[in-house]
Amino acid sequence: MLEELLKLSDSDSYPFHMPGHKRRMRGFDPYSVDITEIDGFDDMHDPRGLIADLNERLRKRFGGDRAYILINGSTSGVLMAISSCLKPGEKLLMARNSHRSAYNALYLRNLDAVFLEPEETGVYGISGGISPEKTEEALQRDRDIGCVFITSPTYEGFVSDVKKIAEVCHSHGVPLIVDSAHGAHGGLYKPFTDRYGFENAALCSADIVIKSLHKTLPAFTQTALISISGKLADPDRLKFFYSLYQSSSPSYIFMAGVDKMLKFLDEHGEERFEVLDRELKDLRAGAYGNKRIRIFGEELMGKAGICGFDPTKILVSAEGLKGKELYDMFRTRYRLQPEMAAGEYVLLMTGIMDDEEGFRRLGHAIAELEKEELSSPSAGTAETVTVPEVEVLSSGQVTGRLKLSEAMDMKKERIALSRAKGRISAGFISLFPPGIPLIIPGEIFTEEITAKIEEHLKQGLSVKGLVS
Repeated sequence: MLEELLKLSDSDSYPFHMPGHKRRMRGFDPYSVDITEIDGFDDMHDPRGLIADLNERLRKRFGGDRAYILINGSTSGVLMAISSCLKPGEKLLMARNSHRSAYNALYLRNLDAVFLEPEETGVYGISGGISPEKTEEALQRDRDIGCVFITSPTYEGFVSDVKKIAEVCHSHGVPLIVDSAHGAHGGLYKPFTDRYGFENAALCSADIVIKSLHKTLPAFTQTALISISGKLADPDRLKFFYSLYQSSSPSYIFMAGVDKMLKFLDEHGEERFEVLDRELKDLRAGAYGNKRIRIFGEELMGKAGICGFDPTKILVSAEGLKGKELYDMFRTRYRLQPEMAAGEYVLLMTGIMDDEEGFRRLGHAIAELEKEELSSPSAGTAETVTVPEVEVLSSGQVTGRLKLSEAMDMKKERIALSRAKGRISAGFISLFPPGIPLIIPGEIFTEEITAKIEEHLKQGLSVKGLVS
């Protein structure tokens, strides 16, 4: 693995993907500073010194009444947030486009779920935001809901109106958790906030906010933070689950990387954001008026529950090509590695560590492709895929939808996806990235779901959870 990583590092492949350090942060040999909890270096689970100071710096930079570093990623933060706000058997109102970790919390805590469907944008199958009105309707309809969980910004950069959703939640006496894993940089650069409404969820009255530091900022993969504010979420319960879901042997290398990231933001953050802002403007201006290769996203603000937009996310579509085909062109022809491909578009992630050369190469690729007559290699031909099997509950057990925690532990069998309609799923099937489930344990396979899975497979996208 090390050899392959070094090969990648030495190659001319440019990273338009996470982590946000873009392999450009330098400064220390990790082996020379790899330690465990020894005298003078504090204890992450009972911080009183260096780590307590680091947490306080995170709080000042990213908001919240209290903030804590995470070294098990945003996944651990989502698990501890939901676990701390609900007791076993209670009910969570959650956005249907939540990350897999939120669904894992349903299983671990034996929770019931009511789903909030994101608004539909009508563009390339992309989901929009969660509306305050639908949140209010759900809370009015079901008085047993004990907590609300949403994702803002989404993987594609769409921001919901967290302030209004928080007001709705608090009027019903329930806390709001925001998975802002892709929004750690939200609110750090005022022009992005003013121009695009890209705010910091922790400053919008959300009770608990989780942020991945590594996705969009120059920190090591697996580092994140969790912040808590107000009186509806219990800080003592959060601390208990913090210790439960975090390693007892935290990486001091990871924590030192966060320390380095904070110093970098203090010393160079504003300057680097200004450079990023300029490069993004130039890139979008260069593609303005294109007929074939289009950069989109910003124009959806104010529609489909979208209150704001993260301009560092570059969403690109190509007339005549599927998302995976455009993704492969960027990767193989231009040596530009995107973050992900979906059905009709590609996502490229940018940040403060991107350089002018990377933007120049991307702009050149878009300009060159705009001049070509693009067509899908599979256009006009019947695409076939080997349809794998899926796990369903054994026949005769139940016929209706079940709680996830019940379905996970029931007897399973494997059947062809083509025969799954009407059967109850025994596992997760997700499009990855970003890891958002297409179906979860306990849900019924519908014709729409099976067709969507088959279409993703035909397009060559990565569908996890199928069995062969």
